[in-house]
Amino acid sequence: MARSTPAPCFRRVWHMAALLAALSSGSVAPGQQPIPPGSRRLLDASLSGVVRLAATSQPVASARVTLFTPGLGFFREARTAANGGYVFDFVPSGSYRLGVASLERAYQEVAATLIAGANVRDFSLVPETNTGSWAVIGDTLPEVLDGTDIGVLRPDGTILYCHDTVDPIVFDPVTGNKVLPNGSGSEQGCMNSTLLADGSVLIVGGQNPSAPGSFTNAIPWVKRFSLANTWAQQGDMLLTQGRWYPGLARLNDGRLLIMGGGTAPAAARTDTCELYTPDDQGWSFTDTMNSPLEFPPCALLYDGRVLRTWGSSPELFDPAIGQWTQNVPFQFQNRGFPNHSDHSLIHLTDGRAVAIGVRQGAQTIRPMVEFFDPSSNTWSTGTNPTLPRMQAEVVYLPDGHILVAAGDAEQHAGAEPNILGVVKRCDVFDPSNGQWRRVGDMTHFREYHAVTLLVPDGRVLTTGGTQIKFQYGPTSSDIEAWSPPYLFRGVRPVLSQLSNSAPRRGEALSMRVFPETQLTRLVLMGLQSTTHWVDGGIPRRLELVPSQSGTSVRFTLPTDVNVLPVGWYMLFGMVDDIPSRALILRVDP
Repeated sequence: MARSTPAPCFRRVWHMAALLAALSSGSVAPGQQPIPPGSRRLLDASLSGVVRLAATSQPVASARVTLFTPGLGFFREARTAANGGYVFDFVPSGSYRLGVASLERAYQEVAATLIAGANVRDFSLVPETNTGSWAVIGDTLPEVLDGTDIGVLRPDGTILYCHDTVDPIVFDPVTGNKVLPNGSGSEQGCMNSTLLADGSVLIVGGQNPSAPGSFTNAIPWVKRFSLANTWAQQGDMLLTQGRWYPGLARLNDGRLLIMGGGTAPAAARTDTCELYTPDDQGWSFTDTMNSPLEFPPCALLYDGRVLRTWGSSPELFDPAIGQWTQNVPFQFQNRGFPNHSDHSLIHLTDGRAVAIGVRQGAQTIRPMVEFFDPSSNTWSTGTNPTLPRMQAEVVYLPDGHILVAAGDAEQHAGAEPNILGVVKRCDVFDPSNGQWRRVGDMTHFREYHAVTLLVPDGRVLTTGGTQIKFQYGPTSSDIEAWSPPYLFRGVRPVLSQLSNSAPRRGEALSMRVFPETQLTRLVLMGLQSTTHWVDGGIPRRLELVPSQSGTSVRFTLPTDVNVLPVGWYMLFGMVDDIPSRALILRVDP
């Protein structure tokens, strides 16, 4: 947790006679909770103060104030009132840490030595300045991932990195250790992937990279990589010409929609689509799209339809009737077609979808963000950071913000450090209000071949994409991790004893939280499976309301099949914007 350096300034406001009289009479100050007889001690202290904004001196309501010892053997938590005031009563005299956290404001923490009687400490808060920190935590050697790579977060917390199914790497983000399992026996790159119910990774399509630059050797192969790090060949897709760069979307029941891709022998894109049923490993053709394409960004909406963007125009697939329909176009159309997609697509907690990234060319007014609202079937433009770009690494965070990292500024970077237009720059975007804030730069320049994932401890990991546009190095095997600002905001909750790690929709669950901090909400986030600007995981960030008594927490999963698709999730306990380390659970049908 962050430590601030200013020494505390406490003033002693205490009269022994008054304290003895209060203790003997059993009286308490207004707003304080009575303490049972026998628990009052002469050497107990109280601590109070007011939290204000530094710029205006206005009080800050609902700030989280924590008083604790470093090992959390002692922990108390209070919320500031409307006047900014807080109070801790009947605290044993001694040395503590005292922290104050408020949304969008810099965390403050000081040493606090409490003496018997009344102690006072006020705080003045300034806007958030923490930019998080990037650090190299491992590598993918002997492989360097720079072309056809995938990254998949697995249920045991490890990550599968792979670019051809011959040289897999399994990396542990907690320890920084890696293992190098055996390969599948045949090369398969430019594929798509997702996580199945048994924890295995399904790898679909791609090409046999005997001539990887030509894209003419597409394959229909399907493979499975198990949690035991072994390979199994599955039945081929039905399109015998194969699919390199196939699109992939998960439906609410766990079936997979496979879309388009390039085909053998001429690398021509196809508009055909197939459905895969994991239970019986069966394939079936479904409706064709209105335009042939590859690797389209897509998201499962709350009504069960799949939104596919890019292409000649966005489209919607309704699995209930097995049909595609043309959707309304972006406010600013094209989005790079027929070249690669310029954006990633995220399904937001509020039900909207947001496309992030734009190929501006000479039109510097093109917005980097557009929102799709299914309720009105409309697209609307959003805001830009100070440096708009395309094909950035885009990751939804448990606090509801979105990390937008690196990307291609198309030579419009100006004074920004860049290689062939690609930047190290990172921003966080708040889709609720359209605000952007710049955070710490990546260690390396990374373009769209990087794979970037949220992991259970709240960090974001990335690797690959350092051979910029296949012409500028040096390449790097580094795996670097970003620790977001929310990891530097004081005591984090710790979750344990989840009552069922394989629940069904609508099931009531329980767990424990340590220390006894009041959770403000729970967040479920689907495990990611990324390649390029495509996430083959579950596109969900859901907020749940907990019921809490002491350290006991209860909550109920949603019942709607479209809101909560089957599959693997991270469960975060949130105190405002501060996440716990996530528990991993699997939602069953």
